[in-house]
Amino acid sequence: MSEILEQIKKDLTKAMKVEVEIRNLKQNDEFRMADAARYELAIAQKDVSRAIISMFPEIGVKPDNATDEDTISLLKKYIFMEKTRELYAQFVIGEKDVEGLKPKELNNLYKTKIKELGDKLTTPKLLFAEGYLPKVDPPATEDEIKEWIEQNIEFDKLKNKMQAMSQIMKHFGERADGSEVKNILLTNF
Repeated sequence: MSEILEQIKKDLTKAMKVEVEIRNLKQNDEFRMADAARYELAIAQKDVSRAIISMFPEIGVKPDNATDEDTISLLKKYIFMEKTRELYAQFVIGEKDVEGLKPKELNNLYKTKIKELGDKLTTPKLLFAEGYLPKVDPPATEDEIKEWIEQNIEFDKLKNKMQAMSQIMKHFGERADGSEVKNILLTNF
């Protein structure tokens, strides 16, 4: 089983225990504001854990047979869905903004707005979900990408410069955005 999923399940158990503990405090009139905050965080953790676990049938994998890669892909999907929901909840995007857009255009709008807002678009659920993802190095800078291309790509051996994309993306992985790399290749080489 995925180590990340095991942690998600452990955190679900802890969150359920906190929820029960605080409900008992409410019944005994021992409830304080700090308990309300703990309760909200426990509910957020519980929601995230249950959502991720419930998504495994979408990829045709039983949770017990899941790999970390399976769990990471579902976490990323969940994070995107939650951020998209927050775009509407925080009135960043409204009905008029999406009217008449095709699915691909709508998806691009979401991605653009999410990227623009960065860390401003967050909730306890997002913090919990993002906390399970492996730490990624900071994005590669344009200068860093150019320098690597100059040192490692032999354009005279390629039919066209776009053939270098796969090598560049393989080297930088998630640290580089494909459209940014394409733009660098087209404008600088």
